[in-house]
Formats: sequence, structure tokens, C-alpha cells
Amino acid sequence: MSFAIRFENVSFAYPKKKTFALENVSFEVKEGSFFALLGANGAGKTTLLRLLSKRLPLENGKILYSESLLKNKKLNLASLGILLENPGSYLQLSAEEYLKLFASLYGNENDYKNGLALLEQLGFSEKKDSRLGKLSLGNKQKLQIARAMQHSPRCLLLDEPAANLDPVSREILWEMLAKWQKENNGTLIVCSHILPELEKYATDYAILKNGILEKLGNLKLKEDSKKVLFEISVSEKKEVENLLLSAGVEFKEQPFKQNTLENAYRNVYAKER
Repeated sequence: MSFAIRFENVSFAYPKKKTFALENVSFEVKEGSFFALLGANGAGKTTLLRLLSKRLPLENGKILYSESLLKNKKLNLASLGILLENPGSYLQLSAEEYLKLFASLYGNENDYKNGLALLEQLGFSEKKDSRLGKLSLGNKQKLQIARAMQHSPRCLLLDEPAANLDPVSREILWEMLAKWQKENNGTLIVCSHILPELEKYATDYAILKNGILEKLGNLKLKEDSKKVLFEISVSEKKEVENLLLSAGVEFKEQPFKQNTLENAYRNVYAKER
């Protein structure tokens, strides 16, 4: 599997700041992956996504993109679906006007119809002529998600997409993103603090801490026809061991440690407690 995005020695410091927001960060996001970008508040996640999407100038290091994200050898911004900031100055627009505006910015105003369909899937509980300034936080978030996806991007950059959503809406969201990934072989880079929900769908992850890449991982089980790992209770151990040995199967005991996003995250940040 080829990469969709590759970061090579990326460093960034905001003006008048004495420390780096990102320091010498290198990793790649595989094309078609559901990539979880993790870290505490201020770890550098949003800065990395802003650099990736050209919202901040890259001065140190390189960011390489796959051919599917390029146009005339430059990043095609229409290939990205971005959810990083709040609606801001668009609060006087209706939900439909907001979707039309961003559809036109990407070259096809009719894409807003896709946005309206996405809103319906997400359970948007207001009318399409409702003003953004009057929407609940949850409905604003659903509108932002629809806006990011409506123009059929190749890669989604989503910063806390489940924020302000109720449990049912979050479930619908994750299922929608997983379906989009599968049907389009799309690439997702998702920042979220709701790790148990995220890890159900994530294939790979990176954990940042104070602007430094601390850990990379893969959540897919590795197939190995010669080894089987299973968990048994202490009381069953001897009986199972005897059965396996009598069948000529090698038995090797090892501590059981589940590979989860939460465990990986806690291991990185354990020293701060």
C-alpha cells in the first residue's frame, strides 16, 4: 500500500514562541487508511493538519502527497475535506446557503445536494433554511461534517469530528466515515479524544507529545498460520496445556496485553501522572 501523505522532518514554531509546536516529525499515512492522530491538548495535532492543508506555511521539513491528491504537481485543495475550525463569520447564512457557498468554492455548486443528503444521514434536526447562529452545537457540528464531505474529497482531515454529538449521532458518524473509506478507498486522518469509539475503526495511529512523535502503531491483527494467541483463566491453564502437549502442539505462556489506542496513549503519557 502506497502512502497518501508523508511527513519528513517537519518542524514548526509559532511567532514569538520559544518552543516548537512540532519538532522533527516524520511518518507516513497509507492511502486508504483510517489514521488516528492522537495527543493531549497542545500536542501539535491541529498544527500538523494546518500545515498539511496549507493553512500554515511549511518552513522546515517536507510534506509529500500521493498523485491522487495532486493537480499539476501541486496539492489539489479540492482533494481534501477539512474540519478544523468553527463556522465563525458565516453565522448569518442558512445551512443550505453555507453548503452552497463551500460547494461553489470547490467548483461545483450542485455538490451541496450531497451535503443535504449527508445532513439527513447524520440526523440533522433543523430545517435547511435555519441560520447557523441559531443552531445547537450538535447540529453545527453535523453541518461542518457535511460541508467537509460533500465535494467527494480523496482525503478527510477531521479534528474532533464527534465533538458535541450525542452517543447515537456519534455512532452514525463513525459508521458513515467507515463506509466512505471502504467505498472510496479514501484516506482519513482523525483527531479525537474518544479513543474506545475511534479504535473500532482506526487502522493506524500516531501519538504526539509536546510536538514530538512518540509512538506509531497499527491496529490490524497480523495473520500468522503458525501461531494462535488466546486468553485462558489461571484455573484452566494446566488442563489446556496438557491437551495441547498431547496433541503435539507447542504451548508457550506470555502475559496478555491488549493492543488498544487507550493503552498506547496511556503508556506515552503515563510519566505525567
